[in-house]
Amino acid sequence: MSRLSKYIKGTVLAIITIAVIVVALNWQSANRLYSVISLFDEKLIVNNFSHMNDIFFNKKIVHQGQPYTFGVAPKALPDTFTYRDNVTNSEAFLARRATTALLVIKDDQITFEQYYLGTQSDDKRISWSMAKSFVSILFGMQVDAGNIDINKTVGFYLPELANSGYGNVKVEHVLQMSSGVKWNEDYLDFNSDINKMGRVLAIGGSLDDMTSELVNESEPGKAFHYVSMDTHVISMILRRVSGKSLVELIQQNLWNTIGMQSDAFWLTDSQGAEFALGGLNVTTRDYARFGRLLLNNGAFNGKQIVSAEWIKAATTPQADYLKPQTDKLGYGYQIWLPPQAQQGEFFCVGVYGQYIYVNQQHNVVIVKNSADLGFQDSLISKHETIAFFREIVASLE
Repeated sequence: MSRLSKYIKGTVLAIITIAVIVVALNWQSANRLYSVISLFDEKLIVNNFSHMNDIFFNKKIVHQGQPYTFGVAPKALPDTFTYRDNVTNSEAFLARRATTALLVIKDDQITFEQYYLGTQSDDKRISWSMAKSFVSILFGMQVDAGNIDINKTVGFYLPELANSGYGNVKVEHVLQMSSGVKWNEDYLDFNSDINKMGRVLAIGGSLDDMTSELVNESEPGKAFHYVSMDTHVISMILRRVSGKSLVELIQQNLWNTIGMQSDAFWLTDSQGAEFALGGLNVTTRDYARFGRLLLNNGAFNGKQIVSAEWIKAATTPQADYLKPQTDKLGYGYQIWLPPQAQQGEFFCVGVYGQYIYVNQQHNVVIVKNSADLGFQDSLISKHETIAFFREIVASLE
């Protein structure tokens, strides 16, 4: 074979190889985009919510050491609960809300544990915005260590955001979802910011870069406006001051320290940055172990993992506009308070019905996972679910 023929053959093979790689990469992106588009399909949503690692980029969190073991003291759920002056059947409520798991723990004893719609106890279930509360605890550890001052601005820690809507916003206001940054959180609007972010996760791109494009809409620290990207900014500060990824931080500070039983994973963008505001995937029992840490004011078996002062601050409204009212939820640092909250009553929540509810006075943790397509209905699912949880707490006394 002549040198020219060898060159032509080699060039053709190289072109074919490159073409195959390009097609493969585009196929992966197209497949992820299709998966995002069909993520909430009624026939697929339950399976998708337990298998997000098949759809998105992700990083693994590894179970290590001896898991903390709950006792077992079975007790039936209350048959009914009252919401909006109507008596609601508990089993009908669980079915209507497409519940996939319910776990109730009182005095470190599992009183109720059930899995639904074909899911299993070892499923890694998507947190959605419950991940924000995990980020808050990791953030509190850096505050405890003196590495972060929440009274400084975002621009102080992230100079690359100095000219964005976040540049002059105090870190505390970002923690409180009162950054004043313009953001559309409407899941039903294809062109909303939250759905644009989903497409970045699917087809590739940088969530860090997306934060730099956001602008101010109102004065920070004056009103509550739920901006999921606020949590991503918090995670960027965490990564900057610690020099570690969120997966490294959660592995070191939670999975290695509070008796987690199973591996988990955190969704990322194509650059490897964690989807901080909603990408954790954890078993129901390990969500409960995190809830137990909050229940015990940041302590695990006599060791303070995060300060009690941070737990108190994170579960306390720091301004009047953040306080819960009769028909209004309250907010701390990435953790919610129910209407007319008791002292030490708070919860983590994610869309489509994900909950970690903590009641310190009664020593109760409740975890509920769901695939509830009707979570935005007129019944206001968060309020209805809190009424259900409170009835459970009352039934355990």
